[in-house]
Amino acid sequence: MKLKFTKILLLFSLTLNADQFSFSFYNDTFAGRDKHFTDGTSLSWIDDSFKSVEDTKSKSYDSFTYNIINALPLAVMDCNKNHNAGISLSQIIITPNDISISQPQYNDMPYAGYAALSFYMFEWDERSLKEFRVEFGVVGKESGAEYVQKTIHSAIGSPDPKGWDTQLGTKYTLNALFRYGEKSWENNSIDDLSMDWFNHFGVQTGNFTTDVFGGSIFRVGNNYVRNFNVHYPYLKEEASLLRLGNKHRGIGWSLSAGINANLLAYSYILDEAKKEGYATNKNIINLALYSGADLYYKTHKLTFFYQTQSPYSNQKSTIEIFGGLIYAFQF
Repeated sequence: MKLKFTKILLLFSLTLNADQFSFSFYNDTFAGRDKHFTDGTSLSWIDDSFKSVEDTKSKSYDSFTYNIINALPLAVMDCNKNHNAGISLSQIIITPNDISISQPQYNDMPYAGYAALSFYMFEWDERSLKEFRVEFGVVGKESGAEYVQKTIHSAIGSPDPKGWDTQLGTKYTLNALFRYGEKSWENNSIDDLSMDWFNHFGVQTGNFTTDVFGGSIFRVGNNYVRNFNVHYPYLKEEASLLRLGNKHRGIGWSLSAGINANLLAYSYILDEAKKEGYATNKNIINLALYSGADLYYKTHKLTFFYQTQSPYSNQKSTIEIFGGLIYAFQF
């Protein structure tokens, strides 16, 4: 299934006049851990901006995505704003704390993998954005999580995870997400430093996750890319690829700190695991603290970050910590 998703992603990418590419990698090894949300990766493309349907005639994917969203009763597009369409392939890997045990560990998290193909559209101006996203996914062996984790552990000399034969079974999923974000403050005149403050909130629903979420993030730096400085747990950072100015020149940097929160109504992995006897009574309210550093050079952007996450289930008292990197390249 992972190979099929990759072929589909490549097929659609051929229809794009790709403006930007990004790669995201989350892993708790950066925090010296190897448990629960242990790994996440994402490959994304986002196309050039356009302002009207006429601009999309040579871009079949843009036109298709724009027209589908514009046909929805509550999502009429504003022709006076900019629009970008994109596509991404992502995967997350979840394991219990002790990966040396081959039997199910019902007092902990189960082994679970999730792979998803996402289609999204952004509508934006200098101050705000709207994101519309549809995500098709699969939980289980078809996600390729077992192969990826075992391959990585073999390559870096880490212990072989023993319990993948007990992973959650196959489940195909469909999710939709809407997000609104806005720059509430921006200043470019303090000792050659620039600063901004970005806030976002949204809702997603489907048979994988249903929740409402929001976040706020502050940034300070010099000669950084003017964009929407968004961080969303997990693997949905494509809004940060929307560049609000001309192509970046020279070297720049920025530091960011923020908080995200969500009210979780449904999680397939947590709820299904509970049905199978695991101690995964989900926490309804979840908080995450984020800190990151960005480096910019011309058309390149590299982000290093750490995230502290409240426990996924109320049987756990220890917080989750992981780090990662995001690389973006503007064509």
